[in-house]
Amino acid sequence: MNQGNRVNLRRFSRNEKFRNENRLAFLFIAPSVLGAALFFIVPFVMSLGYATTDSNGLFVGLANFKNLFASEAFRLAAWNTFKFMGAAIPLNIIIPLLIGCLLYKSTGGGWLKTIFMSPLVIPSACAAFFFQSLFESNGLISGILGVNTDWLQTDASFAIAVAVYVWKNMGYNLVLVLAGLAGIPKEYYEWAAIEGMGSVRAFLKITLVYMIPTLFIAFVMSFISSFKVYRELYMLAGNYPNEKIYMLQHYMNHQFAALDYQNLTSASFVITFVIGAFVIVFFVADKKSEYGE
Repeated sequence: MNQGNRVNLRRFSRNEKFRNENRLAFLFIAPSVLGAALFFIVPFVMSLGYATTDSNGLFVGLANFKNLFASEAFRLAAWNTFKFMGAAIPLNIIIPLLIGCLLYKSTGGGWLKTIFMSPLVIPSACAAFFFQSLFESNGLISGILGVNTDWLQTDASFAIAVAVYVWKNMGYNLVLVLAGLAGIPKEYYEWAAIEGMGSVRAFLKITLVYMIPTLFIAFVMSFISSFKVYRELYMLAGNYPNEKIYMLQHYMNHQFAALDYQNLTSASFVITFVIGAFVIVFFVADKKSEYGE
């Protein structure tokens, strides 16, 4: 066999091996691809059909979206949701960051870590029952103040909703913060002490700078989880809460109960688009900051 034939034979063997490996890889990922197609892609296409047709199945284009934005209930739910995110997300990052810095520097603070992270493993029903016992008309707060007020049905319900969200979710961000702090070289702080840099300046110049990737992940996770606050709010105030905490999830649940699939799917597409747009912007901003642009 000459040199050219041997080269062709080796190339054929490599190509055949590559094809066999591809077939094997496809067999492994086929169940996941099939599951994603069955439970995500197909329902997505069906939802697009509902969003662009009326109750009789006639194509109406973007009319359902126009009706959606004309709905006062939808506008209220959207405004409350984004207002809630504007208040809850920063708190869900700042508070774990400050607590994490204190716990990381403290010695023997294992029990404190357990206390702050315990809400992660507490079921939502138990958390809702706890806050109900505090803020309902015959709860602890009303008893202390000597009034008979259901705080969950007043304007204070918004602040209560933010407190419930932060209390329930800050443990996850605290874990991220502690992991990020552990990755900062201690030599930087030693150098800062030698240079006479105060603790506040060291926090701003060293800790915050090296925590940016971790805080970015915490921000994205908090952004996504803020859309899932409906579970706790439903257990706290029911299906028809005070208008201050009437969220997009309440609106969509009502549309589902009324079998109004056109409004339901239109709202779902709007929320998906908004979440996707924000996440893309976050990742682009993170990449630019990573490369110093």
